[in-house]
Amino acid sequence: MKKIFSIFIFLLCAGTVFAANPPRVNKTLPFHKGINFTLWLDGNEPHRVANFGRQDFEDIRSLGVDCTRLYIRFEEYSSGEPDYIIPDWLWKNIDDAVAWCTELKMYMIIDFHNDCDGDSKTRPDVEKILTKIWPQIANRYKDSSEYIIYEIMNEPHFRSGNLEADISKWNKIQGKILKLIRTIDTKHTVIVGAESWNSVTALLKLPDYKDYNIIYNFHDYTPMLFSHQGASWTIFKYLTGVPFPYDKNKMPPFPKDPGAKDLRWDYDNYERDSSENVLCKPLDEAVKFANKRGVALMCNEWGVSMQYADNAERINWYRMKAKWMDDRNIVRMSHDYKDLFGIFNSPSHFETFPQDVNVELIEAMGYKMPQGVKPRSKNWMETSYKNGEYVIYKDGVSKNTLCNPWLKCVRKNEFTSFGNKPDDNGGLYISVPSAEKYNAFMFEFNKSYDFTPFVNKNLCLEFEVKTTQKNFRLDVYFMDNLEASMGKKGFEWRATKSFTSRDGLNDGKWHKVRILLKDMKDGGAWNDLEKKWYNGEGLFNWNRIHKLAFDFIDGLTEECCIRNIVVK
Repeated sequence: MKKIFSIFIFLLCAGTVFAANPPRVNKTLPFHKGINFTLWLDGNEPHRVANFGRQDFEDIRSLGVDCTRLYIRFEEYSSGEPDYIIPDWLWKNIDDAVAWCTELKMYMIIDFHNDCDGDSKTRPDVEKILTKIWPQIANRYKDSSEYIIYEIMNEPHFRSGNLEADISKWNKIQGKILKLIRTIDTKHTVIVGAESWNSVTALLKLPDYKDYNIIYNFHDYTPMLFSHQGASWTIFKYLTGVPFPYDKNKMPPFPKDPGAKDLRWDYDNYERDSSENVLCKPLDEAVKFANKRGVALMCNEWGVSMQYADNAERINWYRMKAKWMDDRNIVRMSHDYKDLFGIFNSPSHFETFPQDVNVELIEAMGYKMPQGVKPRSKNWMETSYKNGEYVIYKDGVSKNTLCNPWLKCVRKNEFTSFGNKPDDNGGLYISVPSAEKYNAFMFEFNKSYDFTPFVNKNLCLEFEVKTTQKNFRLDVYFMDNLEASMGKKGFEWRATKSFTSRDGLNDGKWHKVRILLKDMKDGGAWNDLEKKWYNGEGLFNWNRIHKLAFDFIDGLTEECCIRNIVVK
């Protein structure tokens, strides 16, 4: 009671008291609040999907989440022009998520995602891409359960210089794609959104699509000066330490950097823009507009980056926004799960459910932590040991391990991916379609581990590889964490084993490779701070291992496949 009273007094003093009797959306959906899986298949790193599994879906469901949204870069993962064919490995991952959500009775939004960085633009010819891809999606999932929802496209933003023309253009394109989907699938709900990054202002200019199985959607990160302070991909990167709500005594000085000039309006108007009246007015307008059209309303992205915002103020922002949307019957989907806007105490991607969840944040969002869930092990050696071997990658990345490729494919529309092939017996493998010189595929452990017992027991690193690359050179190396153990920054010393075409691994067949750990040689270190290579100095140490790399020294023009990576 004391805590609740203190919160009330704080809000009262800050001039932020929840409005009474706001307008409510008339149409109610069977789901109300959810969490986005932002890194699931977003960007040019589809390997990250291996870091998500059924357990993650079960975890958010246990909080009371009744809907999730999967960010999928269909365009980038497709075959490209002219047909934009979706590959089998992508369908496999979506199919799994569809099955899990159906079993868990949790709604799932299939989101056609796109590049939304601050300097990005939506392609002028996006209509032809959507026209090719959406029939593939609709045909595949038209007979799936009612738990599946389509979202035509995330945050369109043509940025032609004529906003009204851009809004009109997008509204017409969206209408055409909606009709196209309906020629295939009349069952599933479709989410429509507005131009200008799904802004609520542009939402009010959406046409009446005469389809009552749709949801109007907008995104809400207001005030951006608070939610995106310091965000490297925005103009707000120049300012940190912004309080919420506005507090004159806490406001940082205006930044001196010349690039910050575009922040002047946001900075000077922050007191007004962080007030309840200003923040709630667009919500009320959107509610009235949705009711006029007889459709449901949702905000499928809202959140605050944890990187620079004060934790207590960030939690307060979530509490206020959640209540405002709940009072108006607006469905809400927080952005995101395990990243800067996530529900954990840090965005390290190694945070573990349930012990690392930001409990106060979860409660502010209207969820509850499940009871009786035991803390999960964060020790890779404990969680990876199965059948006499320590798994790094086998039908997916092992727990407490992260896949980090430093790869740039040499051909258009190629990405490092996970998938199945008929001769794999259903097993997953890592596929590198092509790569530039010195590109590497890395596995990072959640902390440094002592491999000395492995070396002393004559254990081996074992993996399988397949390629037809004519001039094939592969360096396999463990990297130690000198910074963690000695405080010397910039050095990650390597123990290396090199393979070339002479080893006969490039005949297009799977080959099992076994490397005795103690036979791996001191391979030097690349100092990224100095951009300089250092030859081995005898400083590599097996007691502080934190990475394993597969480095394509001469690059690849032919596919290289790797699977079943273990220490045994």
